[in-house]
Amino acid sequence: MDDWPIIKENSKITDTKYIPDYFTHGVWSNTDLAEETGLKDHSLYRPVFLLTLNLSYQLWGDSALGYHILNLTLHGINTILVYFLVLGFLSPAYRMVAGMSAAIFAVHPVHVESVSWIAGMSDPLVSFFILSGFLLHRRWYQPAPPHTKWLYAIGAPLCFALALLSKETAIFFPLILIIYDALFQRGTWRSKPVIIRYLTYTALLLVYFVLRSNALDGDGAQQPGAWARINFQNFPVLLAFFTHYIQLLVFPSPLEYYYSPPSAGMFVLITGGLFFIGALSYLPRALRQQQGLYVLAVAWTVITLLPALPIALFDEPVFAQRVLYLPSVGFAMLMAWAIRQAQQRGHTIGAIVKTVAIAFLIFFSVSSMTEIADWENDTVFYTQAMKTSPDSFKPVAGLASAYARDTDQNTEAAIDLYLKAARLAPRETDKITFQENAARIYGQSGNISKSEQLYRDIVRRAPKRSSAWVGLGNNALARGEQQQALEFYQRAYEADPNNRIASHNLALAYQQLGKPERAAFFRRLAQTPPHVK
Repeated sequence: MDDWPIIKENSKITDTKYIPDYFTHGVWSNTDLAEETGLKDHSLYRPVFLLTLNLSYQLWGDSALGYHILNLTLHGINTILVYFLVLGFLSPAYRMVAGMSAAIFAVHPVHVESVSWIAGMSDPLVSFFILSGFLLHRRWYQPAPPHTKWLYAIGAPLCFALALLSKETAIFFPLILIIYDALFQRGTWRSKPVIIRYLTYTALLLVYFVLRSNALDGDGAQQPGAWARINFQNFPVLLAFFTHYIQLLVFPSPLEYYYSPPSAGMFVLITGGLFFIGALSYLPRALRQQQGLYVLAVAWTVITLLPALPIALFDEPVFAQRVLYLPSVGFAMLMAWAIRQAQQRGHTIGAIVKTVAIAFLIFFSVSSMTEIADWENDTVFYTQAMKTSPDSFKPVAGLASAYARDTDQNTEAAIDLYLKAARLAPRETDKITFQENAARIYGQSGNISKSEQLYRDIVRRAPKRSSAWVGLGNNALARGEQQQALEFYQRAYEADPNNRIASHNLALAYQQLGKPERAAFFRRLAQTPPHVK
């Protein structure tokens, strides 16, 4: 998926000179794919994520092992942070409870997507800053020398700023801090220093939204912004997604990657719905009995899930397990509360609940190991995704790309899959793209006639498709028809003067035809960045 265009095939993360662009443009605008296809960003502004990829490239280049180690390291650190987060709400006598809740977080199957998928790094990354910021915020209330206290006061907002620049999930984090302060710092949370801290978080949010707006608007996005794409008629989908997410936190099965929104069956609705309603119904009692850990756990789970829910209101809603990475911290806190409550009620009940927690650990571990197998490589992943989303063209096109990249694979299979994706795709632009990919592979494998047939069908439907005219020119050149190739390349240039491949091929064609001046002109165009022209 995104590992290819954002990491493997992206020169924009290979040099530190590109780092300033990460803060002034969106994620996709900082890829070679955007330069080649004109793709514009419309929703993803994550400069710290791109900065992490850049620094990673300086250390281990494009070695997949290095990136996987980084993801695992981030997840391991987050597990340690969860341990200290939970322990801070318990007495030292409950270290085992904190350790068990952190272990549940460590092996929760919903994390497989975020940890196994390199581009899923943004979830462990933002969670690292959120957890660090919360611990620093809590530590600020504890007795400490003035100079140390200032470090906590500065460190917490700094972590929040870095979290915002890592992933949009962080925007509601100040709400969690307000709830924590109201529950655990009742005597001081309305004091002047605390109010100043809240104003600092508000200022950081405003700066973030200004930077984000300028970056994405400056990219000239072809697609409307997130709020413009919301369709409130899809509200039942949002409820189904929310229920499904809650169900996966409690009982993570089945664990699949969905390109098409999954249907919410009775098991999902009953399990997720009952658990959430039960959690809400206990809130009044928890508030009366001052069970702050329970209230904060429920709030953490819901608030960190909020940024992902509006996507369910899009015309093409996206359901993804990775959005549960940070909410699962709330689930780990809830497990710690349940174990402590049981132990306080007596040895027998405590032993039963601890046994249930151990059963969770075993079930989660086995499920995670099973789920990891689906992320072994592109072929395995897309084959599985085609089963879970049979009506979607995206896994079909992904598997076709996997076959096309692997020279040892069957090129006929890649072509058939691209043509199948073209039939499944609802948009004409996607249909043409996949048909063009099939035409290119036909040409590269020597089947010029079938390649020509597909390209001619494309230019008939889309006369301004510059890349298709280039393909026709390449086929003409393969047949030895230099003059016709020149004419096709000229049509490609006229359709898109910024197509540097067309300019480069025109330079070669004119050079072969003995016209060095025209060749030099198009050679200069091919070497000039589009925005300079």
